[in-house]
Amino acid sequence: MTDLIVGQTRSSKGNREEDNTCLSKEKLRGLQNDYEQLRNHLKISMNAGDGEKTFTFGEASYMAMSHSDLKVKNNAFKSLNKTLEKQSERFAAIYGKMAEIRLNECRVKDSHFFDQSLKQNGISKRALDAMWAAVDECSAELSEYLLVKAEEANKEKLTWHEAMTSTQDVHLEFTVSDAVDAISKSLERIDGEIPEFIHHVITNGWVDLEQRKEKPPGGFCAPFLAEGESRISLSFDNSLESARRLSHELGHAWHFKQMRGVPSLHFSDETFEMTAAETASILFETAFIDYVIENTKDNRTKKAILGWKIERYLNYLMSIRGAFLFEKSFYELSKTKDIDAAKVEQLSLQCQKKAFGGALSEYEPYVWIKYGQFYQADVPFYNYPYTFGFLLSAGLLEKSKIDEDFDGEFLKFLGETGTLPLEQLVKKHFAIDLTDSEFWIRPLKNMIKDINQYKEVPVHS
Repeated sequence: MTDLIVGQTRSSKGNREEDNTCLSKEKLRGLQNDYEQLRNHLKISMNAGDGEKTFTFGEASYMAMSHSDLKVKNNAFKSLNKTLEKQSERFAAIYGKMAEIRLNECRVKDSHFFDQSLKQNGISKRALDAMWAAVDECSAELSEYLLVKAEEANKEKLTWHEAMTSTQDVHLEFTVSDAVDAISKSLERIDGEIPEFIHHVITNGWVDLEQRKEKPPGGFCAPFLAEGESRISLSFDNSLESARRLSHELGHAWHFKQMRGVPSLHFSDETFEMTAAETASILFETAFIDYVIENTKDNRTKKAILGWKIERYLNYLMSIRGAFLFEKSFYELSKTKDIDAAKVEQLSLQCQKKAFGGALSEYEPYVWIKYGQFYQADVPFYNYPYTFGFLLSAGLLEKSKIDEDFDGEFLKFLGETGTLPLEQLVKKHFAIDLTDSEFWIRPLKNMIKDINQYKEVPVHS
């Protein structure tokens, strides 16, 4: 009889926890909507070269980071930040309430605020700590690139805005045929079947590369696992960037092909970890970019592509690192006190300074408002999985160069996505311990070699 009562008590407790979780999710989604409504109703007044006008958050953000006219770009950045400063307390209240809800749920479940995110991503805290420890160890050498770029601009240091909007003048064009050929050649060493697969994808109409205004930016790959097929869509404009995007989406298609025999349950949000989702896609695009650099003879173009590559991975290793440190610190502080906008800004600046190794002269106080990922209701700590997946792919690419059995194990690894947590799958197929910092150090050292090569390549052919 006692066992029955205990069982009923446990069941009752479980039901209460489930009810609390559902209620928390509803509140979080409501707060995410509040954030989006507040952000989308912002009006930013500025002069974009043709008189004072009012712009939306999205328009001002695009101009602040991507406008071709430097004066307009800087004006948009300052005007946007001025508007965000006026609304910062309202944004801080929304973000603080989201943290409060999650922390209360953790107290009910007697869990840490990291637990849900780590479980969703199939890794342990030890593995995550090992990755960040490796990044910290290499931080000074990685940040050297920012100092080189500052020197090129005749400055002691760049600002955050200058670093994040730095662009390389890459004069390299690809026809679709050129891109497919280069992507195929860059991957044939990893697996001889990949070029044949790419040819099949292109010739059988799986890919829509036409430029149309209604197409969203970037690209996407939609899987049809039961059929072992995918459909890719992107606007191909003959640039290196569009060729990179094609290689990235082809990596997704290759990944999905291997998952044909996996039950659809394993492709649910709960089991298809973000850390694993980008493994093949980032490996494909990295192999492609390396191939292009290796086969580019003109030094000016080679240097520009190298810089373009370096700036992409510094986003994973520094910008996303800053976001992770900020979010972690915010949740720790929120356990004991309410945090006003001024404190949030200060915390954001401190975390960016650490992540960028102190290599910048100014940092961005409103990253925590501009990046909508912080306000995701269903996915806490949306940032670090990108860095984890990026470095995992880079590490596996290096392993492919020395392991004769890599191709077969890689296919099994991709095919079993979602059947085991990512950390266990990596151990099973590659005998790699993700809690060992040495695994993470190796790809980082290769990135430091890229920075050294960038410094050594002469600008003239």
